[in-house]
Amino acid sequence: CVGMTFDLWWLAYPVLGAVVGFFAGLLGVGGGGIMVPMLTTLFLAQNFPHSQVVHLALGTSMAAIVLTSVSSLRAHHQRGAVRWDIVRRITPGVLLGTFGGTFIASRVDTLPLAIFFAVFMAYVSAQMLLNVKPKPSRDLPGAGGMTLAGGVIGVVSALVAIGGGSLSVPFMTWCNVKVQHAIGTSAAIGLPIAA
Repeated sequence: CVGMTFDLWWLAYPVLGAVVGFFAGLLGVGGGGIMVPMLTTLFLAQNFPHSQVVHLALGTSMAAIVLTSVSSLRAHHQRGAVRWDIVRRITPGVLLGTFGGTFIASRVDTLPLAIFFAVFMAYVSAQMLLNVKPKPSRDLPGAGGMTLAGGVIGVVSALVAIGGGSLSVPFMTWCNVKVQHAIGTSAAIGLPIAA
């Protein structure tokens, strides 16, 4: 092509998307746990400023979650697996928590943010490997408890660029929500987190 340069790095991004989509579908995990480290690596390889690579990876991952959560939300809604009553009650806390978490993430240096991400992902991985699941032992809390739970889910989700499923699904199953409904509802909660 005359006058046009082709940057091979751009091929890495669709490949990354395909890999993340494959493993998310295969393992039932969100893409943030895979996407953030891979984006960080790609950004470093392309000589992006070291002080911003984790922040850029988190933001890019959250932008991708907006698109994937719409698709997931529609599929779960069509199967009747979304508890909209829970979505309405938890969303205010999720929005406040995500806003606060984003504010915190924007002011934290790259290294502590990367360490927090790694520790959180190690926790989630250990939970999955050990098959740790909360025992349903209570009912959903009232408005204040749902706002608080949503706030915690939102803050952590913003700091590690996830849709919140690794926190919201265990919370809902602990509150006697059927796991199918917890997963579907978590997909709906992922949209306001990412947006």
